[in-house]
Amino acid sequence: MRKVVGLSVCTALTLMLAQSAIAAENKNVALVLGVKGSPFYQALQCGAQEKAKQKGIALTVSAPDQFAADSQIPVVNAVTATQPAIAAIVPTDTQALIAPMKQLAGRGTKVLTVDQTLNDASFLQTEIVSDNEQGGKMAAEAMNKLLGGKGEVLVITQPPGSAAQDAREKGFAEQIKRYPGITYIGPQYQSDDPQKAAEIVTSTLSAHPKLAGIFSTNDQGAIGAVTGLRQAGATKKVKMVAYDAATAEVSALKNGAINVLIAQNPKQEGEAVIEIASKLLAGETVPKQTLTELVSIDSHEHAKADKYEYKADCM
Repeated sequence: MRKVVGLSVCTALTLMLAQSAIAAENKNVALVLGVKGSPFYQALQCGAQEKAKQKGIALTVSAPDQFAADSQIPVVNAVTATQPAIAAIVPTDTQALIAPMKQLAGRGTKVLTVDQTLNDASFLQTEIVSDNEQGGKMAAEAMNKLLGGKGEVLVITQPPGSAAQDAREKGFAEQIKRYPGITYIGPQYQSDDPQKAAEIVTSTLSAHPKLAGIFSTNDQGAIGAVTGLRQAGATKKVKMVAYDAATAEVSALKNGAINVLIAQNPKQEGEAVIEIASKLLAGETVPKQTLTELVSIDSHEHAKADKYEYKADCM
């Protein structure tokens, strides 16, 4: 009887050692983007892929078809099934992604967020972000300068739930209050739909013919807003500040349809994902937040716009 117990203990120890060895050999990193086809996320992917190649890290990349929780959660669940050592995720909703990402962490994967954040960061290794609230304030400062401190302004953004864009609108709203001659008529929501953004612009101009400025919190809203201004014949009349530096936005900046861009550095964010993953794989501790670059680009700064343009140059 004692021999059987002894053998059982040995077998259990052997299994535990084998599992530990497998876990130690697991150096797979999964990156889940916010949505397919986005210039920002394509550039982020390029930064991650290039850095992963340099460091010899196995990287897999996936993305939902839409920037929405119901589209992204099945993608995160599929990643959970593969049990990577590290998972970097762009959460498309501050609340709805908490449960599936906690489940992923509960399976032994070290989880971090990139570009967007969650309402509960307690189980995360780190957050890789740019300062979106500060970006919104930068946009308000630029708008005030463009308008000479007077006029009505509109924000075109995502429906509430996107941490980054909520923060951009918040920063803009707080900063614009400092300019008493500017009237903020509030945000309207375009759900990553340029056509919807164009419709918002034309309908707003009908209701507010003295509209003087528009701030778009992302590239899709900006592209649609430019179309709406052109349709209304108001491109030169209404000043435009836009977040991001997608190719279409850079072109619009150079031709005067957009006056100022607030640009992030998605490639740097992708590189940071792998730098953080490399440290975690080595058992090192990492800071709870990693901030990446954010710049303002005026319409005459063509070389700067070219430098920060979101380019998928690794596909």
